[in-house]
Amino acid sequence: MPTGECMVSGGFTYEKPDENAFFSILLKYLRAEGEEKIADLLAGARCVINPAGFSFSRKRWNAIWTSVRFYVPIERLSLVNDEMKKKLRSYCDKLMPAEAGYDVMKVEFAPSISDDEARESLVESLDQTTAALSQEVISQLLPADVRERGKEMAEVYLYLYCVENSLRLLIEKVAAEKLGEDFFSKLQLNKGIRENVASRKEEESKNRWLRVRGDSGIFYLDFDDLGTIIQNNWALFSEYFPDQNWIVTKVKELADCRNLVAHNSYVQSHEKDVIRTNYVSILRQLDNVMKKKEN
Repeated sequence: MPTGECMVSGGFTYEKPDENAFFSILLKYLRAEGEEKIADLLAGARCVINPAGFSFSRKRWNAIWTSVRFYVPIERLSLVNDEMKKKLRSYCDKLMPAEAGYDVMKVEFAPSISDDEARESLVESLDQTTAALSQEVISQLLPADVRERGKEMAEVYLYLYCVENSLRLLIEKVAAEKLGEDFFSKLQLNKGIRENVASRKEEESKNRWLRVRGDSGIFYLDFDDLGTIIQNNWALFSEYFPDQNWIVTKVKELADCRNLVAHNSYVQSHEKDVIRTNYVSILRQLDNVMKKKEN
């Protein structure tokens, strides 16, 4: 049936909602309803919505009998009980869009079998550890809001990691093209920055268990140093940005947000918007410039 077209009988679309979006909303709804055990059980899992062809549910006229299957790490299957299944079926049915025409009549559990699903992530490990703790410890030392904010901050860190390293790679690319392989020694840097780079390289050489950042001094700089380099070497980077203030201001705002994350502070929606907006602006600007250079 074409997208958006409804069947005459019942007025249903018979279109499955996006399963990832459905599952994400389900997890948030479970926690909002205080169903922490079920939410923890499903953390890191995935779901598949299975309408049963044209087998009707008999709950609503022409609504389809539907099941939802959850794929979870095999070690969690022993935690599933009938009461959980009953509650979960009810929540799934409540969240299923009414116009879809799918009545959730059953939930099922199966073990994750792919390599990616079987590999335990740090988030999954934390969820499993939490599930084994006493409620007293959880309520006092690791309450749900701390865990949820931690997961939000993981997304923020991902964005900042990409922002920071995109800028490092840009500086390295442009400087190497214009100054040669020994570009770092030729960049206009203040004494403090050079001393910090030398100190960090020396410290890293003593701690061989730490992952080496690479030969380039660019990867030993602080985030806000990146804006300083662009500003102090503007002749190298002027063709990539509208003006100095445009890029330096954005890097400063991003660096302030990064400092919040580095000090384990919670990043509010305003800071998230700053990170997203500034990074998108920088990427689009660079994309436009590089396309013109290719042509």
